Amino acid sequence: MRRQESSGGPIAPWLGMVRDVAMGALVCLLSATLVAAPRLDADAYQDRRIETGLRLFRALLAADLDLEKKAEGGKLLVLFFYTDDKRHAEEMAKAFAQGEGAEAIHGLPVVVETTSDASFKAYGGHVPAGVFLTQSPDAEALRAIVKYGIANHRIVDSPFEGHVESGVLGGLAVEAQVRPYINGATLVASSITLKEFFLRVTKVYK
Repeated sequence: MRRQESSGGPIAPWLGMVRDVAMGALVCLLSATLVAAPRLDADAYQDRRIETGLRLFRALLAADLDLEKKAEGGKLLVLFFYTDDKRHAEEMAKAFAQGEGAEAIHGLPVVVETTSDASFKAYGGHVPAGVFLTQSPDAEALRAIVKYGIANHRIVDSPFEGHVESGVLGGLAVEAQVRPYINGATLVASSITLKEFFLRVTKVYK
């Protein structure tokens, strides 16, 4: 496991409005870079989809109204799940923690780690604020990850097609434009409340 951390100072209350506007701009930008891009081969398209999903994952975490309650020691733990490509997961984790726009979320520093354990037992009583899938696991592991998120009231996000329909809480819908994609039943079962603005720009699978 590799540990990265990004930090930032307290965020003034009025910045919430700025972030809402920025979210709308982000959705438009991602639409332009993914939907309107020239035809890509399957691998290149999947890589672009994962990169786009990673950006929307940060927005999804920031939309969780109870995110501060999910911090431990004043920090947010975010896990990046992989199956056999640890190096790629570490690259995604590093991009999330140190890339452009990697400021703290809700004023809380972010600590990222990678794991291939779908049960997350290695973390004992430490529960991450969110989980991002960098590779698509088999059906059994995916079910375990979905159940973990629901049981612990945590966001699980995947950029892979079909995962939201299979119970993963968050992902992305690539249609006329790219939008966040949410499984409504999983959201309710997880007892997670998201900002109204985020939901207004989100496609909900029911």
